[in-house]
Amino acid sequence: MLNRRTFTVYGAAATLGAPAFAQADALKIVVGFPAGGIVDVIARELGEAMKPHLGGRAIIVDSKPGAGGRIGVATVKSAAPDGNTLLLTPSSIMTLYPHVFSKLAYDAQKDFAPVSTVCMSANALAVGMHVPVKTLSEFIAWCKANPKEATYASPGAGSGPHFLGAQIASAAGVDMLHVPYRGAPDILNDLYGGRVSSFVTALSNAVQPHLGGKMRVLVTTSPKRLAALPDVQTAAEAGYPQLTGLEWFGLFAPAGTNAERVSALNAAVSKAIASDRIKEAFGKLVMEPSASSSADFAKTIKADTDKWGVIAKRLNYQPVDA
Repeated sequence: MLNRRTFTVYGAAATLGAPAFAQADALKIVVGFPAGGIVDVIARELGEAMKPHLGGRAIIVDSKPGAGGRIGVATVKSAAPDGNTLLLTPSSIMTLYPHVFSKLAYDAQKDFAPVSTVCMSANALAVGMHVPVKTLSEFIAWCKANPKEATYASPGAGSGPHFLGAQIASAAGVDMLHVPYRGAPDILNDLYGGRVSSFVTALSNAVQPHLGGKMRVLVTTSPKRLAALPDVQTAAEAGYPQLTGLEWFGLFAPAGTNAERVSALNAAVSKAIASDRIKEAFGKLVMEPSASSSADFAKTIKADTDKWGVIAKRLNYQPVDA
């Protein structure tokens, strides 16, 4: 059984070429995580890049942190379906949480209109410099030899990194204790201080500490080695191809939002994602820009929800009350 310890300029909206948004309406992008965090930064960069394609509308990023991102989701679920309030979230909130919580207060496939994916990110397993290993196989052997120190941190129970760590432990046949935290800053403090042995995280949290010699990335879930980390194996190279995968970050509107408005927003996202600004900004975040049609996005959500259901069942994860 998986252990649970275990951002104003107003202008005409003619650029949209869709049902007119009121000129004085600001577009709000809600994120369920703290200001300054990775999701907030993605939202702000996306908003700035979308502005030229929305007639110069004001775009506000509204952070609603708490409950592992669920407060932000609830805020947008209950918003007016006028296309003026959107949610930017990582995939786990919409596709993994249905298998984590027994009484989730939203249904990603019924309560929201998918607009587009925005970017993709690989995850990574890193260890503190006090752990004398350089590869995943060495870390697994070390964990077996030092069971009391075999710990991995994640930004919360039920998160994507939590489940990835559990998958690593299960595939390797090693017992690892999951240590949940509220976010990356607290984890890094404890990892640097030797109070936790390893950290499963989005690459954006791992590249600079790795390059700076503060921690060591052992493996990534990217399909191929990354230019930013040419010395780091992929999961497949390390012998665990089943761990290969990218996490998407996507944009949603409340269910019932006019289809033409969703289409207009999708077009603005697609143009923003193709901009040099986004390519540069997301490159610094070790994120891959990625836009999709609303229909294809909906298919991805369903497929990923089904996939996580299989994984949760295989790990014997027991859902908890939200």
